[in-house]
Amino acid sequence: MTQTATVEKLLDGGAVLLSVVRQTACGHDCESCAGCGVQAGALRITAVDRVGGLQVGEKVIVSSENRQVIGIAALVYLLPVAAFLAGYLLGDALGHGSPAVQVLTTAAVTALGCLPALWRERSLRRRGRLDFEIIGRL
Repeated sequence: MTQTATVEKLLDGGAVLLSVVRQTACGHDCESCAGCGVQAGALRITAVDRVGGLQVGEKVIVSSENRQVIGIAALVYLLPVAAFLAGYLLGDALGHGSPAVQVLTTAAVTALGCLPALWRERSLRRRGRLDFEIIGRL
């Protein structure tokens, strides 16, 4: 996946602090979709400088591994839904029609399904970045 970013600061060790405008699925074409009100925000990321000689304020092309982005999306979106469905079915089997058992089992298994996403987010925060690299100038 590639995105356009702006160099904010040059860091030690060939790293660069970048500002990336968050992309959305709709592309912010509000006139055609009646305006959802979603605001595009800027993310700050750290990237490896493969180009060299960059200056603050310069526009660059940033790349990240698709596999990594897809893996994170699966953790955040698919795993909790699968856990919810598994928890519902387990609660139905254990509860024998008892709504309280169904609700508690579904909630507990769904919460467990969210833990890997939280763990991954914390590990990324500790590292301070995803694996981004600058591959070109604009």
